Amino acid sequence: MLFCLFFTSNYSIKANAFTINSEWFQEALFKADTLNDKNPLLALEYVRDLLDKHKDSLSPLSQSALLARLAEYHFYLGDLEKSLNHINQFYRLKTDLTNHDGISLLLTHGGVLDELGKPKEAMALYLQAEKNAKESENDVLVGETYAVIANSYLYNHDDSEALKYFHQAYLHIEALDDKLELAYLKIQMSHAYSNVYDYERAISLANEAIEYLNQHQYFFDEVSAHNTLAHTYMKMNAYDDAIESYQRIVELSSVVEGHPIHVAYSGMAKSYLWKGEDVKAQHYFALYKEKRPNSDNPFRKLDDIVLSALIAFSEKDIPLTLSYLQQADDLLATIDKTKVLSWYAKVLNLKAKIAVFNNDYQSAYQYQKDAHELVSSYQNTEREIIRSKYKIMFDTDQALLKNQLLERDNLLDKAALENAEQKQELQTLFIILVSLFALSLTFFIYRQSRTSKVLHKLANTDTLTELANRRYTFSYAEKILEQAKNEQHNFAIIAFDIDHFKKVNDTYGHTTGDIVLKKIATIGNEYVRANDILGRIGGEEFLVVLPNTSATQAYEIAERIRKAIENKPIVVDKHTINISASFGIAELSSSKVTFNQLFNQADIALYQAKDNGRNCIIVAS
Repeated sequence: MLFCLFFTSNYSIKANAFTINSEWFQEALFKADTLNDKNPLLALEYVRDLLDKHKDSLSPLSQSALLARLAEYHFYLGDLEKSLNHINQFYRLKTDLTNHDGISLLLTHGGVLDELGKPKEAMALYLQAEKNAKESENDVLVGETYAVIANSYLYNHDDSEALKYFHQAYLHIEALDDKLELAYLKIQMSHAYSNVYDYERAISLANEAIEYLNQHQYFFDEVSAHNTLAHTYMKMNAYDDAIESYQRIVELSSVVEGHPIHVAYSGMAKSYLWKGEDVKAQHYFALYKEKRPNSDNPFRKLDDIVLSALIAFSEKDIPLTLSYLQQADDLLATIDKTKVLSWYAKVLNLKAKIAVFNNDYQSAYQYQKDAHELVSSYQNTEREIIRSKYKIMFDTDQALLKNQLLERDNLLDKAALENAEQKQELQTLFIILVSLFALSLTFFIYRQSRTSKVLHKLANTDTLTELANRRYTFSYAEKILEQAKNEQHNFAIIAFDIDHFKKVNDTYGHTTGDIVLKKIATIGNEYVRANDILGRIGGEEFLVVLPNTSATQAYEIAERIRKAIENKPIVVDKHTINISASFGIAELSSSKVTFNQLFNQADIALYQAKDNGRNCIIVAS
């Protein structure tokens, strides 16, 4: 969120230098903006000194220019109280909020409110800034407000709206060919794509920003880019890659004054914790506690409390862990639950671990069950966001095309008033042709998009269960297997088959058999993770592809699916049908390096499970 308003400063404040007539003052503002590009702390010190020395001789307009900058720099550096103080000083000058400084100040004020957990009040200010920017007919300001609104939606967990506004901001800024502002925007967009599991795009955008910022020695902002990249790697469970990014942040601390090194220490503590290296995690957590700043933001507080609880548990300090969990529960109760489902799941999982530690397996089971239900709900929501993402961008492009056509129509109308009457027919004909062309283009794009989606679904989806079909499942598995070999990651597959399925068809009919297959698909989907894929590869045979997964982890997943199938009788036309399944597991090893070898081994293990009495799991040796 803080990064968003820093992005704002580089346009709105730079542009305002041209609204103040004094030549020396313009030069002073230009120097402040140049310092800000490198490090807002340096710009803050310079502008504060400028205001102290010349306050009595500056006009209200000039004072407002400096106050807008001070508010924004303090906000970006995390000092909300001082930022609010300068905001209030700005308002007392009664400066016009429709000029560059006024719009910048509205965006800064909105950012402070977002940080304080007041998103509705913040959005009202953002929308006022957007309205003022559009009325000024300035593409720079319009692109800027789109980026700020996008970042607010991102900060408040509305990723689909964030992507829509980021896309609009990108189009505006790219047209201006300002590579520095584009680098800032790519950092924010990387975070948004990571939130909707488009990791490839997220990593690409972050690395593009890092390359540009490093090349031009914008090291303060390179820290933000590395932090965003590390965030993506953490979501991918690529902890070594995340640690490498955090170590780069630590290296930059030697050349960046006021740089937030606590972010790196916190990230490294989490990375080592998830890797199971508790001693290193505790070491970096201790460094983090020395550097962490105070924050009124509820999400930052929640992150801090949960990390503290995890570290305390790694040290087997159960009373302290419980104390932190109680703080987390108290704070969660004050926040809209839909915004913090993943946090609830983390707290429940930790409570389950404590219950296991205390040999209270009944409570542990209930905590894990509640956490699983929350995660399933969250993942289903995220999947819907992913499905809608490309439609949102398509709709956005169409809206922009419509706006461009309306702008052209306005220009034609103005030209018609200035031209002689004999040109009226030609102008009208031109408008009709443009409209017909736009209509035809829109229809063609819509038809192609719809056809492409239908064909893609037919080609890759099993029509009965709506799972991935055999062709797509195998293709995906081969691709992920190659990545696992290149990156030296774990990889496993689970093949499972419904026991005595022919008997179900013979006894109850093929219609009932189809219902059973769909029920099994639904059950299986509940226990696969976001990056896994479950496919139907034969009549009653299924395959689970598990990236970054060992055979031991695969066995746990298979056991959950097996128990769920066994414990959920299927009722069809008042008939209760008890179903079980047999499972075979194979993992990547030196003797099994191709997908065909893995699949054959999993298939052999599956039939060994059948021979062993069915309803069991065999891991290929």
